[in-house]
Amino acid sequence: MKFLSCFGEKQKTALDEDALLEGQKPGCVFCGVTREKGFDIIEEDEELIVFRDRWPRAAEHLLIIPRKHVISVVPELTARDIPMIERMEARGRALRPQPGVKTGFHIPPFSSIHHLHMHVLVPPWRPLGKVQYPVREGEDGGKKWTWFVKPQQVVSILENGGRVGLGAQAGKKP
Repeated sequence: MKFLSCFGEKQKTALDEDALLEGQKPGCVFCGVTREKGFDIIEEDEELIVFRDRWPRAAEHLLIIPRKHVISVVPELTARDIPMIERMEARGRALRPQPGVKTGFHIPPFSSIHHLHMHVLVPPWRPLGKVQYPVREGEDGGKKWTWFVKPQQVVSILENGGRVGLGAQAGKKP
């Protein structure tokens, strides 16, 4: 489904090249997040945009994205992206500080939009919510096999020199 992903680019044009220089990826639905396009934006600044998910899986379901298309999916992250991940999580925690809030990222192929985005989920869960957002933590801060990863797990894996994927991954040793 083309409208749900950044895939399906055709031939690049001069306009496409200009968009890439401005941090936008042609065809990416999250590269054009505006109220005029129907997004329920909670807040935004020069780096991040926070808006409500159109298909919520919890009582409240927010998405936090970088304004610029810096990364498409979590496995592309490197240690240099840690500060951005930490800012995304800090924004989510500041907006929804109550207990029980879950933050994290889907790992491909379990992500429908290929523009880095962090989920902020406030219980109670809607049907399928818990199934779509399972967290399995390793004892060292890493993760076990799962398709959803918390920001702290991402940071721990990247600090350990790893890349985030579906399989179990070591975190930074305490």
